Amino acid sequence: MIIELDRTGTVDAFGRILERTAGHAGVRSLFVLAADGNGFTPAQVDPILTRLSLPVFGGIFPEILHGTEHLPTGTLVLGLAEETCVEVIPGLSDEHADYEQLIDEKLASCPQHGTMFVLVDGFAARIGALIESLFAVFGLDLNYIGGGAGSLSSLGVGPKPCLLTNQGLLLDCAVLALSSIHSGVGVSHGWKDVSGPYQVTRSRGTVIEELDRAPALDVYRKVVEARTGEPLTAEGFFALAKGFPFGIGKLGEEKIVRDPIAMTADGALVCVGEVPQGGFVHILEGDAETLVAAARKAIELGTAAYDGPER
Repeated sequence: MIIELDRTGTVDAFGRILERTAGHAGVRSLFVLAADGNGFTPAQVDPILTRLSLPVFGGIFPEILHGTEHLPTGTLVLGLAEETCVEVIPGLSDEHADYEQLIDEKLASCPQHGTMFVLVDGFAARIGALIESLFAVFGLDLNYIGGGAGSLSSLGVGPKPCLLTNQGLLLDCAVLALSSIHSGVGVSHGWKDVSGPYQVTRSRGTVIEELDRAPALDVYRKVVEARTGEPLTAEGFFALAKGFPFGIGKLGEEKIVRDPIAMTADGALVCVGEVPQGGFVHILEGDAETLVAAARKAIELGTAAYDGPER
């Protein structure tokens, strides 16, 4: 695997780093991680992405990591020795979309490989439905690696395209890349329960309207303000809320984390990912020590699960 880094985040550098990585002998596909600070738009990067001859997939994220650096601007390009079969699943907020059928149709001609990269628009309304459909089609025969792309700068402004493909920079979709890459997966998030459980007595998609039959914001605000000693306001919501996600219990496994990203005027909370009505959630908390320890544990679990050739 070839790893190339651009720290400038300019459009010209983006084009050059893609071409340079694609030019290495043995590189057959490109995995791209770009920072939101680059300010990329479809008009700027679509001409670059659509002319690439190799399969390309990736996303835009609030920051990217390289070694011990976290970069608010810049681009990482990974040149993979394995060819990937990349498909786009559109309409990730469409309440009428049949994702199982779309996955069947689009990936029917792809070889059944060992690892699937799954990248989604993190602000889409039906991410959970897509994941359920993936398991219905492929089950546990694959390892799944990926997550949600998106821009924190879009909060309160409107959705921004955040997924990179040979079709260009896309919005409200999922990118699925099937690969023969050998992988091992480990999961550990480091968040701990601080309050709950609360029953989600009313929700719609990614919006929690009531917890224990009270306005969700009232319940959440009481806990967060007690833990931080700071007022939870609309303007400063994400600065506090990013340290207090919701956790959905799952039998025998780590909780599924749902990040609240905004509050509404009528007392609801908008989250990344669906929160099912009738289920139960905890409010979670973490610090640098527990989150770093969890990352270390995830690496250990993933290494232990790896069954491919020695590198």
